[in-house]
Amino acid sequence: MSTSPPKLHASHLEAPSPASTDIHPGRAGRATLQVIAVWEAAKGVLVLLAGGLAVYFLRPDQERSIEEIVGHFHLNPAGHTSHIFQRAVAHLQDTQLTLLAAGALLYALLRFVEAYGLWFEKRWGWVLGIASAALYLPLEIREMLHRFTWTSVGLFAINMIIVVLLWRNRTRHAPAT
Repeated sequence: MSTSPPKLHASHLEAPSPASTDIHPGRAGRATLQVIAVWEAAKGVLVLLAGGLAVYFLRPDQERSIEEIVGHFHLNPAGHTSHIFQRAVAHLQDTQLTLLAAGALLYALLRFVEAYGLWFEKRWGWVLGIASAALYLPLEIREMLHRFTWTSVGLFAINMIIVVLLWRNRTRHAPAT
C-alpha cells in the first residue's frame, strides 16, 4: 500500500500579495491584536476625556477660579505645581486652547483608527500599530536618560512589547486572492 505525498499547488508557494489588506494571525495572534486594539482605543478615550476636561476647566470665559481648579485636583495652593498651573492658565489664549483640543482630537482619532485596523486584522492597522508604537521608543529612551521614572520605564516597556508582538505577526498575511 503506497501513499503518495500530498500535491502542492502553486498558491501554497507564493508570497503574500502586497495588495492583500487583511492579516490572519491565528487564534493566539488574534487575541493579541485585540488586546492591543483595546489598549489603543482606551488611550484614545483617555485623551478625549483629558482634552474635554482641559477645555472645560481652562476656557477663558469659564467662571471658575484658579483656586477651584487647584482645590479640585487636591493640589497645594502654595506649591510649585499650582503656580505653574496658574501661570499657564493666565497666558492661555483661545487659539492655544483650540489647538490643544484639535491635537487631542487628532491623536484620539489616530488611536481609534489603529484600534479598528488591529481589531479587524487589517494590514494597514498592523503597520500603523508598529509605526505609532515604535515612534515613541526614542522619545521614551531620551526621557529615561534625562529623568528616570518608573512611569517612563513602564511606557517604554509597553510600547516595546506592542512593537515586538506586532512584528512577530508580520509574515502571517492572507494569501493572494
